[in-house]
Amino acid sequence: MDAPLRYDRELFAALREAFLRGELSRARARLTEPPAALAADDPRLLRPPTSAAARDDRIAAGEAALRAGEVAALILNGGLATRFGGAVKGVVPVLPGADAPSFLALKLADVRALAERLGAPIPAVVMCSFATRAASDAHLAAVAWSGIDPADRLSFDQSVLPRIDLEGAPLYRREGAERRPESELFAAPGHGDTLEQAVASGLVDRLRARGVRHVLISNVDNLGATLDPLHLGLHLAAVEGGAQVSVEVVRRRPGDVGGCIAEVGGRPVIVEGFRLPDAADPTAYDHFNTNTLWLTLDALGSRPALTYFPVHRGLEWGAEELQIVQFERLIGQITEHAPTAFIEVDRGRRFMPIKTREDLEAARPWIERRVAALG
Repeated sequence: MDAPLRYDRELFAALREAFLRGELSRARARLTEPPAALAADDPRLLRPPTSAAARDDRIAAGEAALRAGEVAALILNGGLATRFGGAVKGVVPVLPGADAPSFLALKLADVRALAERLGAPIPAVVMCSFATRAASDAHLAAVAWSGIDPADRLSFDQSVLPRIDLEGAPLYRREGAERRPESELFAAPGHGDTLEQAVASGLVDRLRARGVRHVLISNVDNLGATLDPLHLGLHLAAVEGGAQVSVEVVRRRPGDVGGCIAEVGGRPVIVEGFRLPDAADPTAYDHFNTNTLWLTLDALGSRPALTYFPVHRGLEWGAEELQIVQFERLIGQITEHAPTAFIEVDRGRRFMPIKTREDLEAARPWIERRVAALG
């Protein structure tokens, strides 16, 4: 390994000491009481209108904002590239065949197609990490960003923090570390880091200078999360009502693992599954977080004080199964800091997350239809 990656040493030291004191722990991360589920008739839970006229109004509002250059798409393409056999997921083809588009290519093609249809300048932002940057840059160059206008291509990186063992020792200082890949010794500190780095990188300033007022943030592996004018229109209506964030949610199904929507401190927020107390029944929370968020640019640039959580992992280190910890922040915690609405969306259209190769194979018919529609 070359010299260790640069990181905020003061922040890391503070997190490490807090972990060793027991202030950062899985137990401390849990809520003390089961939170109340979001009521089905809560006015902050929005649904697409059922009448054609109302739907048309929301679509028209969304398209007007897009034509005015007020909307950007931000794709979360970070992490450690460990889910797909060590490949950077964003560059993995979504269908068999040499000409099949990748996750990134398909997400960007959606933005390009909408920009062409509306004659709109739509900035496409790709967030990478130290582990995904090189492969993503090479791939984006090879596919020419799926035809996105060069003036609309933007990117920035997550920050980085060392991983530690349970005694608090950084892994990059362990014997044999020089023979380990950086992605084992360091970690990108969660998708919550997006909010800090969007400001630190100058992205928020660049978008503001262009007149952007709203940003759709979605995971690279959620192929259903597109810049749909109807859902943008619902977000705009929520903003008119005082919201700064709109979170897309779906009805919970058996097997869903992740964040729910619940009342905490008198407001509805995303509560990650690991933060629910043992007494809480996850199935009591009807709505499941998709990690697709519409943010006003002010919310994106607000630098909320998100909590760092210790995430425990196992790592093979020679003959030893090493227990390690990395520190992460979660973007959904912005709902604790900014007025938020929740949009109940059609899972079959808006929520198609691909976490494994098996998920990719199961979604093939849906993906084939998407690729065919984009031509």
